[in-house]
Amino acid sequence: MKKIFVVLAILFIGILLAGCTSQPPAPVVTPTPTPVPTPVPTTPQLRTCYAIIADDPQFSVLTAALKASKLDAALNGNGPFTILAPNDAAFKSLPNGTVETLLKDPQGQLTQILLDHVIANKTLLAVDVVKIGEAKTMQGAVVKINNTADGVTIGGAKVTKTDIVCSNGVIHVINRVIIPPVAVQTATPTPTPTPRPTTTITFNPDWTITPGTMVYVPVGSKVIWKNNDMNAPHGLLSATFGSMETIPFGKTFEATFDKAGTYDYTTTWQPKQAGQIIVYTK
Repeated sequence: MKKIFVVLAILFIGILLAGCTSQPPAPVVTPTPTPVPTPVPTTPQLRTCYAIIADDPQFSVLTAALKASKLDAALNGNGPFTILAPNDAAFKSLPNGTVETLLKDPQGQLTQILLDHVIANKTLLAVDVVKIGEAKTMQGAVVKINNTADGVTIGGAKVTKTDIVCSNGVIHVINRVIIPPVAVQTATPTPTPTPRPTTTITFNPDWTITPGTMVYVPVGSKVIWKNNDMNAPHGLLSATFGSMETIPFGKTFEATFDKAGTYDYTTTWQPKQAGQIIVYTK
């Protein structure tokens, strides 16, 4: 019994010594979480007005017209522009053959029409458009703007979609092509001039003058001297004409008398003859 007690005591003491010499457990370290950055939303990059038009299937005809007239480069520029963009349906509503005819001369009327669809140096959003009554286009025309219960019209075309914002302006879609009215000018008829009375004085081969050396004509008449003498040229000498006029065979000399009076002339061939043109008022 005493031995058992001694053994138990020894075991108890050993357990106590073991408990005093053991190391405490290491503390548990919780790792600090790595912060995750919050993504910053990016603003989509705006494109130019022409780039937006060229990529939109509803503007295929407008795109072709802008390329043909070389206005595509301008609408890729700095702007700002307000573009009234007719869609394909608007071009289709034009009379047959209109687009084809315009494309044959893209630097002519086509360019002028397209410039009437651009308001330069302004970005007019829908809220701005309804506040003004008219706007001036790059072509120089003034288009009227009406805000009615049925919607907004610009130059007679209805706006079907607004505020397509570009990097260099804004696009508004319209339902027809704006073609300014052409002022039809009635041509002033050219008055038919009243024929001048004409009298011919003829030099004959027999040295005579027909109808004679004294001729009466009304004011405004034309007198023609004609040489029918193949043997020699004839001539006139008169202060009325300021010099001597030689008339070869088959040729004529003309003078118009717009003032009443008596006009003398002298022939330069032999025998010399004096003639008179008596101009009277009707």
